[in-house]
Amino acid sequence: MFVVLAFIFLKIIVPIFVLIGVGFVAQKTLKMDARTFSRMTLYIFVPAVMFIKMYSAKVDLEFFATIILFITVIQIGMFVIGEITARSLGYSRSKRKAFSNALTFFNSGNYGLPLADLVFKSSPIAASVQAFVMILQNTTGNTIGVFQASSANSSTTKALRHVFSMPSLYVLFLVLVFNYFSIPIPEPVLVPMKYLADAFIAIALITLGVQLAEIEFSYKITDVLLPCFIRLILSPCLGYLLTLIMGIQGELAQALIIGVSTPTAINTAILAKEFNNEPDYAAKIVFYSTLLSGISVSLVIYCLKFL
Repeated sequence: MFVVLAFIFLKIIVPIFVLIGVGFVAQKTLKMDARTFSRMTLYIFVPAVMFIKMYSAKVDLEFFATIILFITVIQIGMFVIGEITARSLGYSRSKRKAFSNALTFFNSGNYGLPLADLVFKSSPIAASVQAFVMILQNTTGNTIGVFQASSANSSTTKALRHVFSMPSLYVLFLVLVFNYFSIPIPEPVLVPMKYLADAFIAIALITLGVQLAEIEFSYKITDVLLPCFIRLILSPCLGYLLTLIMGIQGELAQALIIGVSTPTAINTAILAKEFNNEPDYAAKIVFYSTLLSGISVSLVIYCLKFL
């Protein structure tokens, strides 16, 4: 067991954290514009990798319906667990909102997509799963997440405008059209898109490191161990049970379970800071869940090899 875990950790987790570390150190020393990194990833590299992977996988509407149901149930389950746990611990309304957001929204973009690519060796199906999960996370995070963090003080119109400004939604529509009508992509368009898709892993993980270097937090970890445990351990366990109930098997099941084992989305800390909703607490959960995910994700991948 130890040998297999060590192999997974060295082959998959260490490369991820090396690139995150590069971004973290670079940001601490060079003081770059973190917003430019995140926008470049979101608006250029993510749409490119989504289109290439989904086009290669020839996915259909039934595929997307399965993912939508799975992720929706996981998010509802995590939200309910968060609310019940936070209330039983007597948390204030503000801390309860930050706690629930940290469990409900996970890092499917900067962390989940590169992880799927490394685990499944560039499998179009696995990458398509993570790309669509990222769309769902962006949608719910920019609506429900915003309302949670702002305690219902933000504009519905503004939140929806933000959702529909995401190019990922339009890429999803385009790839379905191209697949349905079997439309070939001209070589002068396909080649540069493949170059962008190939660069995604490095750019996404370096961007995550840059973002982590930007957040402010104290080093006390005791008050964030519980949300980290629920996010990193309980969530993939719930995902495994759900695949059994829904009858999902094979690579799709593995990709979904690994997808929901990722750490808390960094956007939860950004939203918390934007709306002054326990920003230090939210930032600590993001940082430590990302740090501890090196161990937990290795265990999840190990278990999936036998289950």
